[in-house]
Amino acid sequence: MNARPPAIFTLVSVPMIGKLGPGSEIIERARCKTCQENYREEVTFLDYQFDTWERAELIKAGSDNYAITRRLFDVFEQAGLKGFTTQPMKTSRGRIFDRIDPEHKVVIPEFLRWMVVGRADGPSGWWERGPVCPKCGRPEWKRTEAGAKALFAAVSGQSIPPRVISAASWSGDDVFLLTDPGPPVVTEHFKQVAEGQKVEGAVFSPAEWVA
Repeated sequence: MNARPPAIFTLVSVPMIGKLGPGSEIIERARCKTCQENYREEVTFLDYQFDTWERAELIKAGSDNYAITRRLFDVFEQAGLKGFTTQPMKTSRGRIFDRIDPEHKVVIPEFLRWMVVGRADGPSGWWERGPVCPKCGRPEWKRTEAGAKALFAAVSGQSIPPRVISAASWSGDDVFLLTDPGPPVVTEHFKQVAEGQKVEGAVFSPAEWVA
């Protein structure tokens, strides 16, 4: 793109306050016999079973799954943010939640499955791309030293080594995934909107563009 790209950040983490519920529909595939790598969890319908809810409006619902409140989704749309879509989903309460709130005084708002559809490319720096499996066609990904530091820093509150993204691969989305296994990358506009809405538990870390 000709325009100067905006500042970007890795969305390192958002709250994970439950797990996939019994109503989730999942396609399960045996690991590749050639490379022995497991396939990523493929959820065709999401049921998120809450252990608790304390106002978190953007949550992680599994390895590659996120959920967002209808309210926050509407805010994101009104702000013109791009790079995501949504699907209907189900919410349920787990046993822990019922023990914490036996009288069901806490009302879980409407949630939507939040899917990042924006795409860009590395070199990233948190993972090293290995050979492609001749059977399943997937590359092998190995976490680098910088990636290991980032994982530790995310839970310890230390500074995180920036991921590096090719500016030429960016199509203008405000949230996008890279080809590596890492979390989404967002623009400064996305971060400002999220912080303006006081999105609980969202952790951002600066990323960098390369030509």
